[in-house]
Amino acid sequence: MRQAMAIDLDLCVGCQACVSACKQQWGSGPGASRDWVRTLERGRRGMDLAVSFYPGLCMQCEEHPCTTDCPTGATYADPRTGVVLVDADVCIGCGNCISNCPYGARHYDPVKKVVEKCNLCAPLVARGEAPACVESCPAECRIFGDLDEGGGKLAEFIRARGARPLVTADLNVKPKTAYAGDAHREHILASGALAKPRKSWLTRTWRYSLPFAREVVPVVGLAAVAGGALVNLRSRRDRVQREEGGASAGAGQPARLFRHRAGLRFLHWFNALSWLLLLATGTALMSAASFALFGTRFPRWLSGVVGGTETLLRLHVAWGLVWALVVVPLFLLMKRGVREVWEEVRLTRDDLLWLARKPLAMAGLGRQPLPPQDKYNAGQKVFALFVLVATVTIVGTGLVMAFHLGSPAVVSTAILAHKLAIALVLIGLAVHLTMAVIIADERPALASMVTGYVDQDHAEGHSAKWVARLSEEKGEKP
Repeated sequence: MRQAMAIDLDLCVGCQACVSACKQQWGSGPGASRDWVRTLERGRRGMDLAVSFYPGLCMQCEEHPCTTDCPTGATYADPRTGVVLVDADVCIGCGNCISNCPYGARHYDPVKKVVEKCNLCAPLVARGEAPACVESCPAECRIFGDLDEGGGKLAEFIRARGARPLVTADLNVKPKTAYAGDAHREHILASGALAKPRKSWLTRTWRYSLPFAREVVPVVGLAAVAGGALVNLRSRRDRVQREEGGASAGAGQPARLFRHRAGLRFLHWFNALSWLLLLATGTALMSAASFALFGTRFPRWLSGVVGGTETLLRLHVAWGLVWALVVVPLFLLMKRGVREVWEEVRLTRDDLLWLARKPLAMAGLGRQPLPPQDKYNAGQKVFALFVLVATVTIVGTGLVMAFHLGSPAVVSTAILAHKLAIALVLIGLAVHLTMAVIIADERPALASMVTGYVDQDHAEGHSAKWVARLSEEKGEKP
């Protein structure tokens, strides 16, 4: 089945009844319309003046270039009818598809905050009714039907009147809408009704940034893991040498220090699991081939698991709101406000020296002692600051996309900022997880996020300032 429409330009009187019926049927906002009728004049008044009316709508192109760069896949072709549709519940209003339409048949509705276009009144047709523009045309110049129905009225009209689509030798995306009336059709083409599809700045920028997400992020992650494995080998060699020299670890259970309250440990793991869920669902929402970070198979699979892209989008937005409303306020509450958070992540001169010397020490190239660190070392502080800034960016841009806050240009900018922040956080996470999980000497810090306690020997070696402060506080107690 290939549902389509044909229009007899010799009968059209430019009355705009079709436009009015369409706006009434679909409730298009001010300045927005799914179809149009343009008046085109040629010749000179009093001599050879002639007027053509151009009743336009979505041409239902078989190649439909408008679907290729829709980030969320909101624009798609119905596999049963061939009609190009827009799922308003999935559209985020970025307007990325508009410049890809050669006929200017897509528009941003300022009231609904989504991009709309003619869908040949698919819901009405599904009930056995005709499209609103066909029903309202007093000249009866519109014919709707199935191109694959050889004996149907649409195919019959196209054959009898020689109706053809609006195409040129340079531009043909196989539109299914056909026009009869050669003189009027040529006038419409001469008026510049077609424009070459243009990739938006969002698509162009995203295309250049894809290698960063697809290659740089995984490479950095693998390099971090490999580096951690090498550090473990070196640490094991040093430990064996110390043991052979008689410097073995003492027997008995090591003393422990309390490091993290239960509430903070819960938030830490809730935050980690939320990141995984939001990363998976957010990645799956970028389903178009030109936007999919790691191919289109995963988006299709996850959408199928949860029951469709609309459900996936709602899950992503709902959990994102829960994450933002739970993690941020409770984190500040547990930390007794912004001031304590700032004191814990503020970089000092010792921190800067630590950042410069630590990589060399891990590689066995640095001989200078590392500066003493506080409860969190400089690397953890940098990661925390990074995550705080990224979290604000991700939450802010996520709200813009989820609730269409702004023009298409604003939403498009939010898409880029959102994904860039996530990509950078992933790089930070690769390093953070390597330090916490892969490198054996750093694992006690991870264990403290489970038990709440850290070995005193580890704390004295990695957080000497914090241990000293704890000792002072205990000494002050009566």
